[in-house]
Amino acid sequence: EEEGAEEENDAIPTQSISAVEQQHIQEQQEVEETANAINDPPIIKSTGRYQNKQRCLILSSRGITARYRHLLEDLKMLIPHHKKESKLDVGKNYQGGGAGGGYGAAVNEIAEVRGCQTALFLETRKRGQDGYLWIGRTSHSNNDHAALLRAAGDASEEDDLARSNKLSLMMTGGPSVKFHITNIHTMDELKLTGNCMKGSRPILSFDKSFDEREELQLIKHLFVDVFGTSRGHPKSKPFVDRVMGFYYGDGKIWVRNYQILEQTATTAKEAAVQKKLTGQAHSTSLIEIGPRFVLDPIRIFRGSFGGQTLFVNEDFVNPNVARSQEKKVKGERYVRRKGAERKRKVREREIKENVPVDPLADVFQ
Repeated sequence: EEEGAEEENDAIPTQSISAVEQQHIQEQQEVEETANAINDPPIIKSTGRYQNKQRCLILSSRGITARYRHLLEDLKMLIPHHKKESKLDVGKNYQGGGAGGGYGAAVNEIAEVRGCQTALFLETRKRGQDGYLWIGRTSHSNNDHAALLRAAGDASEEDDLARSNKLSLMMTGGPSVKFHITNIHTMDELKLTGNCMKGSRPILSFDKSFDEREELQLIKHLFVDVFGTSRGHPKSKPFVDRVMGFYYGDGKIWVRNYQILEQTATTAKEAAVQKKLTGQAHSTSLIEIGPRFVLDPIRIFRGSFGGQTLFVNEDFVNPNVARSQEKKVKGERYVRRKGAERKRKVREREIKENVPVDPLADVFQ
């Protein structure tokens, strides 16, 4: 019996050590599984149903020119999930439903009535000389999110009510970006040969700068919300036959729209040549459709069309300053020209006064 008790006492620490080791191994496995889940996120398979119900409000201010009006019509064709609205005409003193006013409060109110989560607003100044494009998420998107949280039990109605009392419509939404839009060329103006099905879903292509710079990462998410068509939208077509490219260069964002053209060889000889060159019997190319334009980021706001400033483009030059510089240069040329004229007149008068008198000038009179 004493020998059996000694064996049991010897076995107890062995079992405790093995349990600790087993727990340590299990913890290491959990850490590795968590790291793998972070590095390799799970693939989300779409059911094909219309679940991501995103709507974009497209409108402009009063006084836009024909070029901007045609650009808006082209954007409406490229964004099938849009909600159009008539021209907006409100003053700077318009307060709307909360603090902050002007166009921002009016756009948020219209977006809430129309049920739009994002907005694309084109504003012109100086009688259509300068165009400014606003892109951002409206306050209605956050209201939908709060409703989902209440349905899930993550937020109470009292918290939402207190939050809505503290923040205005412009502050509950966002973020939003203000661009200066230049180099506009519409579809009808370019006469390009590219063509695509109306309402087709695009492939959004971004260059590597949108993954390296923080402000461009935020702008990229807004572009995806606005220009990316949700799967299963009633006005969209179940085809992907075009690419929208966003390229960052010279401090500006260059936007292009291309058609995906796939051509198959008609003869065996052409197929052999094509396969020798590209490794495939068919070729895929891109043909520009239009429109094309350039966006110069000015400011990124935390709220919807206002609020705290998150980013300011220090390299942006206001068009009014550029025009004043051009007028100043022209004024300096005018001043130099008039100064030269005055010097020439003085020199001619001095020459006439200093010419000696000819004694034989009146001989033949």
